[in-house]
Amino acid sequence: MFNRDWSPAEVDRARIQLKEIFDSFMGWTDTANAIAASITKRANPVPVPGPDIALPTSPDALIAWRDYLARRMPSVPFAGLTQDQVNIIKAKEMKVLQSSADRLAIIENKEPSKAIATGGTLHEAMKKYDEYVKQQQPENFDRHSKIKQLIDRHKDVPLAMLNIDHCRKLIDYWRAKPPRHDGSGNYSAKRSREQLRELDLFFEHTHISSDFAWRIPDDLARLKRTVTKDKAKPIGKMSIELFSAEELKALLSTGDLVQKLIVAWCLNTAHGAAELGRVTWDDLYLYQDHPWRSKGLQVDAGGDWMGFLRPKSDVLGWWRLWPETVALIEEWKPEAERLLGRKVKDTDRLILTEAGLPMYKDDSKNGQSKFAKVFNALRTAAKIETELPLGTLRNQLPDWITTTTQDAVSSSVALCHGIPHKQDKLLFAHYSNRPWKKLFEYQMMYREIIFGN
Repeated sequence: MFNRDWSPAEVDRARIQLKEIFDSFMGWTDTANAIAASITKRANPVPVPGPDIALPTSPDALIAWRDYLARRMPSVPFAGLTQDQVNIIKAKEMKVLQSSADRLAIIENKEPSKAIATGGTLHEAMKKYDEYVKQQQPENFDRHSKIKQLIDRHKDVPLAMLNIDHCRKLIDYWRAKPPRHDGSGNYSAKRSREQLRELDLFFEHTHISSDFAWRIPDDLARLKRTVTKDKAKPIGKMSIELFSAEELKALLSTGDLVQKLIVAWCLNTAHGAAELGRVTWDDLYLYQDHPWRSKGLQVDAGGDWMGFLRPKSDVLGWWRLWPETVALIEEWKPEAERLLGRKVKDTDRLILTEAGLPMYKDDSKNGQSKFAKVFNALRTAAKIETELPLGTLRNQLPDWITTTTQDAVSSSVALCHGIPHKQDKLLFAHYSNRPWKKLFEYQMMYREIIFGN
């Protein structure tokens, strides 16, 4: 995407802008792609594209559309409107007005036309919006779910009643972080903000759509959209919910091969779905010395290792793999080759679905959904009542290190926290001062708790 002539600062700025574009449109729509294309072509200022539904039909609408984009994406330097753009739209407006005037001159003895009434209902408009989103983004199930919640949570009313006061009620409902649909507490502030963003996109869609004559009320943009903050917990009462040692052993003894590998790996390396889902076969260093041992790293000869730059942060991480984890990898390899229909390549993802595809979806907003489904099925099969998610396994080893040894630094290294360094993962000099040896020792001590008698 970025050529070598891009400076690091330009790349960082472009990444921020692309993320802002993606978040604003809840995915890659035609308009989002048009803006992103301008960013990758280094356009400055960025031309104002038309919305996905239809082009604005008046100078005021075009100005409002440009201002709307600028508010939602403040990091993108949108161009101002050119006089040519305004002139073209004014000419179209004038042509329509002149045609209407000519007609009125001919039929002035007839009754004037009545304004088109705002027909339809709120739910009908939301369902039309749902159809549009599913057509544009058929695999964005997270958005589909948000729109379903809008329909389920809001009472159906005639669309003509959707004035500024009623819109305020819809907005305030999500600002208050309502109860979750599954009954497990309330929506998080983050999820509530996402629902509000989806509601705003619905307003924009219905305003421009030709299916209904509804228009956004004046001053809708002035309504507050800040979400109620969570009450801060006293430090003394803050704790991390974890699985017990007995529950972990049940998970490891109940699952099928891929489920056992997922659990063992996450406990071994303090990884979650986002980390494990991106591990490739060339991240493994089995039956050999650690690659840094010859460069001065004080570790025993031999062993099994895994190292990579954490995708979320570009921070390097190294972990010693347990014999049990390696045994599961060796057992999994022929199964992975069966799913792929060929020998595995170094660049292949370690964890695959039954269809032979990476279990982690990079291009999805909820890329770990398949991991969650597989783990939830395992948790049910193991008859574990604690409904904790897969991500809990990522905290088990670091929490044990912190509470048992009070070694917060090694716990942080286990989680792959630190300053990013976008270089080869074999570069020893930048990371030589980290307590790698201690982390590896703690890993083997924790293994005794998981697999010991």
